[in-house]
Amino acid sequence: MDRIKRSLSILLVLVLPLVFLGGCGKEKEVIKETQLSVSTVKAEKRDIAQAVKYPGTVRGVNEVYIMAKIPARVTGVYVKPGDRVSAGQTLMTLDSSDFQAGIRQAEAGVAAAEAGKRQHDIQLENARLNYDRTKKLFEAGAASQQQLEAAESAVRALETGSIEATLQQAQAGLLAAQSQLNNCTVTSPINGTVGSVALSLGETANPSSPVATVSDTSRLEIETLVGESEISYIKPGNSVDILVKAVSDEPFKGTVSSVAGVADPMKRNYSVKVVLDNPDNKIKSGMFAEVLISTESKADVLTVPLAAVLPRGGREIVYVVDSKNRARELDVKTGLRDNKYVEITSGLKAGERVITKGNTLVNNGTLVRVISGGAK
Repeated sequence: MDRIKRSLSILLVLVLPLVFLGGCGKEKEVIKETQLSVSTVKAEKRDIAQAVKYPGTVRGVNEVYIMAKIPARVTGVYVKPGDRVSAGQTLMTLDSSDFQAGIRQAEAGVAAAEAGKRQHDIQLENARLNYDRTKKLFEAGAASQQQLEAAESAVRALETGSIEATLQQAQAGLLAAQSQLNNCTVTSPINGTVGSVALSLGETANPSSPVATVSDTSRLEIETLVGESEISYIKPGNSVDILVKAVSDEPFKGTVSSVAGVADPMKRNYSVKVVLDNPDNKIKSGMFAEVLISTESKADVLTVPLAAVLPRGGREIVYVVDSKNRARELDVKTGLRDNKYVEITSGLKAGERVITKGNTLVNNGTLVRVISGGAK
């Protein structure tokens, strides 16, 4: 029994060091530091212009809301949204049965007035002939003064113009009836693209609501409101960038067409209109847009990409990579910003490489590995 105990004691003495050695090896694996992959870019000097974003909605420079002029049932719809139309082209038709009856009634009125006019003309001609005969007889002493005056009065009674007025009134009624009939055909007043069609077959048009919209989208307009602190920087003719993210991530070039001289009394902002060409019709009327208007500008100042600067408890910082491949936090002060870069007024030197991708994952002293693909 003692021999067995001694053998077990010796075995434990031999095994325990091996266990401790294995445990130490595993502990070293757990604390091994991992490198974080980041991208960097050099801080460089460049010209920069402060760009402020203003929201707006795209519409055709020549955009028309087409209204029905009469309340009537829709009998035909001949276009759909997206169709190209020409000025004068029929978009839809409305029920004209009531107006057809009005046309017939007005035509009958004109015919009666014309018949009355012909009869009147005959009567007037006879009255004038009678006056001429009576005058000759009066001069020859064969007719009395009373007979002459009666003949003259008969002519004047027929020359009042009442019959002509009656005919003109009837003709005007016919023109009005024809106009009402013409209103049953809704046409496009311009060349352009149909933006919307509000009515379907069988529905009733309401003169207070548009039945369709047509816009010439080859040239677009965006109206936005600018604050009083920036309006002095904006002049008609200024070139601006326009972001329409539904179409492209790259900005389109536009031009300021007008700047309001008086602020909106409620919002205290100024209306600014920007126009841009749209030859390929990629941008649709009604799309949301952002107008980037440059205000203050500086030349040859130190800049870094916007993504390089991070907020930290009321401060702004960037991370640079030191000679030991560790991220180092630097406090910086910033100035102007555009849609890509921000000016660094202090805290950084030209040529220092700042982290632009992965900087939200590192801390001061984090071991990093710089990879290609950073911002230029």
